[in-house]
Amino acid sequence: MEIKKMFKESIDRTINGVVQVEQEQESVVEQEVKEYVVTTELKKHFAKFFNEYSESFDEPTNNVGVWITGFFGSGKSHFLKMLSYLLENKDINGKKTVDYFEEKFDDPLAFMNVQKCVQNPTETILFNIDAKSSIRKDKTSVLQVFYKVFYDHIGLYGDDLKLAKLEQYIIKKGKMDAFKEAFESIHGDSWEVARSEYIFFDTDVIEALVQTGVMNETSAEHWMEIDEITNVTPEQFVKEVKEYVDSKPKGFRLLFMIDEAGQYIGESSDMLLNLQTIVELLGSKCRGQVWVMATGQEALDD
Repeated sequence: MEIKKMFKESIDRTINGVVQVEQEQESVVEQEVKEYVVTTELKKHFAKFFNEYSESFDEPTNNVGVWITGFFGSGKSHFLKMLSYLLENKDINGKKTVDYFEEKFDDPLAFMNVQKCVQNPTETILFNIDAKSSIRKDKTSVLQVFYKVFYDHIGLYGDDLKLAKLEQYIIKKGKMDAFKEAFESIHGDSWEVARSEYIFFDTDVIEALVQTGVMNETSAEHWMEIDEITNVTPEQFVKEVKEYVDSKPKGFRLLFMIDEAGQYIGESSDMLLNLQTIVELLGSKCRGQVWVMATGQEALDD
């Protein structure tokens, strides 16, 4: 017998040397989930997490922060990504994610908490914080990234906070469909295709806003003159997140899953405080409906 025939999977298949949280192709996801090995040590970490997480469905909690620490190459990003897949429990090639993992746990009792948690509707926002951040860093950089990924997740244009706020306002007025139709009629391209470069055809945006009754011409022109939105706060962000989760079914969970948070924050006490404030507010206002999970090479106390 040839040695290569002794293996379950083809040894000629492509295997990623490093797990990247941004890779979301279905073929990559399927391979990662199927071939993930839950070692004895990992079972302890899964059990510890799900014991804490499952309690939030029985009793509201303020403790919604999870810090995953480990040296470079220790598998913390891989662990975070697997948690994301498992908690959202999407179909992967016609099979639920939890079914893939059931085969990896040899203790049915240890797996009961996992099964309990994945029954609840869950959305995960998995991202590398450095990839989502702007080049300029300041004490509000973490909040800006949270805004961006949250707005992207709910269909707004997260790359431009000013534009996302406009879209949010149009939606609240109940005129987004009418605005998109008017804009495409005026400009030619759909709003989703063109919006990233709206500054080059601001008159088309103004005309669509006026035509659909979202704003009068003076207000629309005034909005266009604003350079950027800077008066955002953690309290305002958490209020918007709470409105979103409250609109979902009972038991719904929203999870912000941040890779490389420790390296991004570095020694900046301002950014660490910014992250701490966001997590504490999400805990006190959302009471276990929203969680923040992050990875770092150092322990949080360090």
